[in-house]
Amino acid sequence: MKFDAIKFDRRSLLKSGLAASVASQLACDKGTEAAAPLTPGDLSSARADFPRSTNGVYMNHASQHPVSLQTARVMQRYADYLANDCTRAEWYELSEEAKTFANARKNEVKQLFGKLINAKPEEVAFCLSTTVGENIVANGMGIQELRGNVVTNDLHYSSCLYNYKVRQAQGLDVRIVKHKDWQLDPADFEKVVDGNTKLVALTLVSNVNGLLAPVKEIAEIADRNGAYVYADIIQACGAVPIDVKAMGIDFASCSTYKWLMGLRGFAYLYVREDLQGTVVKPTEFGGGVGFNYRPWVETPDPTKDEITYNSKTGASRYEVGNVSSVGAVCQYEALNFIERVGVDAIQAHATPLTDYLQEEMPKIGYASITPKGNRSPITTFRVPDPKEAERRLKQANIEVTLRFGNQMRVAVSVMNNQQDVEALVKALA
Repeated sequence: MKFDAIKFDRRSLLKSGLAASVASQLACDKGTEAAAPLTPGDLSSARADFPRSTNGVYMNHASQHPVSLQTARVMQRYADYLANDCTRAEWYELSEEAKTFANARKNEVKQLFGKLINAKPEEVAFCLSTTVGENIVANGMGIQELRGNVVTNDLHYSSCLYNYKVRQAQGLDVRIVKHKDWQLDPADFEKVVDGNTKLVALTLVSNVNGLLAPVKEIAEIADRNGAYVYADIIQACGAVPIDVKAMGIDFASCSTYKWLMGLRGFAYLYVREDLQGTVVKPTEFGGGVGFNYRPWVETPDPTKDEITYNSKTGASRYEVGNVSSVGAVCQYEALNFIERVGVDAIQAHATPLTDYLQEEMPKIGYASITPKGNRSPITTFRVPDPKEAERRLKQANIEVTLRFGNQMRVAVSVMNNQQDVEALVKALA
């Protein structure tokens, strides 16, 4: 039996007046300043900035992270810009803030995300989802045409495994390493990665049990065999430190609606600079052209083609069409928050909470399938009686994820505290 994330009745929220309070805070003047800057490493005000924390205990961030009040305010101001000042005309007079909304802060967002994972802005492209990013890489590498193989594992995200199973049915050589007691052993990759392996695809932090994969060791195996490494970083980015260069990650992708505290439909693709257009070729194209003949121009230039275009450079060559502007505005605020606090501090905040769960949950019959000492914000436990657990969680107004028949995934973030994890243990004891 499969259980989705538990849903709760929102009427109590409305009765409490919290919804009206949040609405009144969002209805601030356009010029309202953001909250006072945080001291690096200081998360004391984070809980208050996430109104979801006052409506029960929310520890389901691996499914979707709530946006902060500050982010919601910025999105509201962007909506006001679209309603009142939306323009494409250079001569239209805009306020200074409205000018920043004209390109939805997309250039700044690439810089912030690049800094977060130690990549250049030119190595970052926008796409629609994590899975889309992985498909861009797999398609652009032409692995099947090169008679190569892909190595992945059964803790890779299920949608990604679906991707490779479909390709396998079409003739691609796909090798799936199985976990051992919910962990990945680099030695098992060593057995299947060979000179024909073109891509090793893995999830940096498993959505199943929060395992922080031994990516560096696996990347070294891939490199010795001339293969490249793709990492799905959606459950890691914003929650654990990432250095794509030091980790040996050649390609990576992630949506923003989890630890990046953003929205669905807005994602990043990282492609190492020296692999762009060569190892990974664009397979879809979008851009603009110029016309060099009448009646488009009065005097055509005989030295140019009739229809001209400039090729895109950097990772933008993989971008086709538009991504969400409101998603970009949301990310600008969220990434600034993450940068001000620091990912190290965010990870350090989660560690005692997950350590507590690892210690106390087995005592009440919930065995962990997350390795002790693992440093991600996700812990997963076996559930003795899923129906009873669901009843107790609902009664205590605690949201986690129950799935795979007998697993409970708990995902903490900056808005959680010791009282939250204690409430979970108490509710299930």
